[in-house]
Amino acid sequence: MKIPKYWAKATLQETDVDGHKITFSCWRWADDSQTQAEQAARAAATRAIANLLGGVRLDRYEYGQCPLREQVLNQVCGADGNPMIAVTRNRYGAIVLNAARAAFIDLDFPPISAVGQVSRLFAWLLGKPKVSFQTQHESEIRNQIEQFIASRPKLGFRIYRTYAGMRALATSGLFNPTASETIEMLKQLNADPLYIRLCRGQGCFRARLSPKPWRCSCQPNRVAWPWEDEDARVRFERWEANYAASQKRYATCRFVAAVGNPQIHPELSSMIQLHDQATRCHENLPLA
Repeated sequence: MKIPKYWAKATLQETDVDGHKITFSCWRWADDSQTQAEQAARAAATRAIANLLGGVRLDRYEYGQCPLREQVLNQVCGADGNPMIAVTRNRYGAIVLNAARAAFIDLDFPPISAVGQVSRLFAWLLGKPKVSFQTQHESEIRNQIEQFIASRPKLGFRIYRTYAGMRALATSGLFNPTASETIEMLKQLNADPLYIRLCRGQGCFRARLSPKPWRCSCQPNRVAWPWEDEDARVRFERWEANYAASQKRYATCRFVAAVGNPQIHPELSSMIQLHDQATRCHENLPLA
């Protein structure tokens, strides 16, 4: 799981052959010390400036390959000292559960096509009962999961409804997010391709625990972590207080059903409790 302990930013400025000033900033990370992160950031900024001056195209990280620069709110480490569970705050302010071996799966609903919208309009004009697209897709995803486990009786899942789709959690065993068989399972269940890439790149599964701010009438967080100064910290805390008040009327997901093998792996019991409590999945609240 890529959860660095230390982050540092380096900014360098040089002058090109035409006398124009070039400024470049970059963040880097480390697990051993803040000094190590600062040294890595400065070295990376130095290389980038040299490449810019030399006309070399800068490398870009593939989505999900660079560790996410998120504030770590809590974490639980295994016997080897590596984090097994980490609760972080993402760039727009939502709380996220990062799990090294608990297979959370994002299953988004497809967008409603123009034909589908016209069909719904005519059904409404003619007074015909029409199952909502969300209800239809929820049923399809649940059937898809049940068909998947029909030939895999050892598997069990908890299924949740989210604002824009479904969330599944494999409860009968532990999974390696970078293993080929895990990636194949995610693909067969039609998980979001970006989510699959993120899991593989970060070495963990992720599940959002709190609502997206804009879905509960709150602006997203604009103060990047780590805070650069005291003013940034104060601005973040002001935003956080508003977000905490705004999300009280919402849940992040709603529990739908447990399917397949009813036995829950012992390492997952406490995490399921944490997830369900934080997401308020058993409360009758609108989703956000």
